[in-house]
Amino acid sequence: MPELEQQLLTAFENLQSQHENQHKDFVTAYNNLAQMFDTTSKETATLLQQVSNLSRQVNTLSNQLQQLERQYSTKNR
Repeated sequence: MPELEQQLLTAFENLQSQHENQHKDFVTAYNNLAQMFDTTSKETATLLQQVSNLSRQVNTLSNQLQQLERQYSTKNR
């Protein structure tokens, strides 16, 4: 094999190896991002449920406070 062909083959093999390494790195990064997205989505759903529960509690307490205020104001008339 002439020297130029050998150099071209070596260069091609190096490029192919670099591409394979970059592809593996990309797949690893993609999988990590997908896992982080899944975790974040689950955490967000949990937090939304907690916020909803707290909001209901606040509304309940607000209603109770309003009832107490009405009772207090009618007793002090």
